[in-house]
Amino acid sequence: SVIRLKSSLPNKLLVNTENAPNDFVSSMAVVHENFLSHDEGESLTKDIQNRMRRRRYEKGHWDAVIMDFKEVELGMEDELQELSICSLVKTRTHLSEKYFDRDVTWLPTHAIDLKKDGALKPHVDSVRFSGGIVAGITLLSPAIMRLRPSEDVGRDPEEGFVDLLLQPLSLYALTGVCRYQYSHELLPTSSIFESHDGTQTLVERERRVSVIFRDAKDD
Repeated sequence: SVIRLKSSLPNKLLVNTENAPNDFVSSMAVVHENFLSHDEGESLTKDIQNRMRRRRYEKGHWDAVIMDFKEVELGMEDELQELSICSLVKTRTHLSEKYFDRDVTWLPTHAIDLKKDGALKPHVDSVRFSGGIVAGITLLSPAIMRLRPSEDVGRDPEEGFVDLLLQPLSLYALTGVCRYQYSHELLPTSSIFESHDGTQTLVERERRVSVIFRDAKDD
């Protein structure tokens, strides 16, 4: 199958930097709108739902940062539809070409199913095994992701924040300080996202599925 990469640039209207900390760099938190096609998103959602069908929602993760969720790894050898596999390969290829000048080893892709009333609390992804990028595809429901300096690395959360509007089929990518020094979280339903042009979007978050991509830490 032919992997067709989109040449679309990140949509700056989907990142609100009005209250950004002084060390924020726009290239380190980007959102690509409609990165997947409708058919690609539908295929991936169906495969993920099939994989999670017999799993129950978990009340909390071991580190207490996520509530009311299901989680599953998506190995390329799994019984996924061809279009789903192409979507995963397309995403990894895009990230590899955009952010790396070397061969990349990717950690297993995993999917998270978050209930409407579920929560993703502020956290910085562990650097024990994963490297310089955290990226994700959003499916089913929009959400607002908030980035802010993390107390876990000695920063003051009151320095400021950046909001990302994550629409279904979009791809976000966090690198640099946004990966290592800023926490990320999902705002509750009925939160409002405001674009640079003043447009306000009320985000009613329903059940949301995300597909997470991380590179392996260098030896």
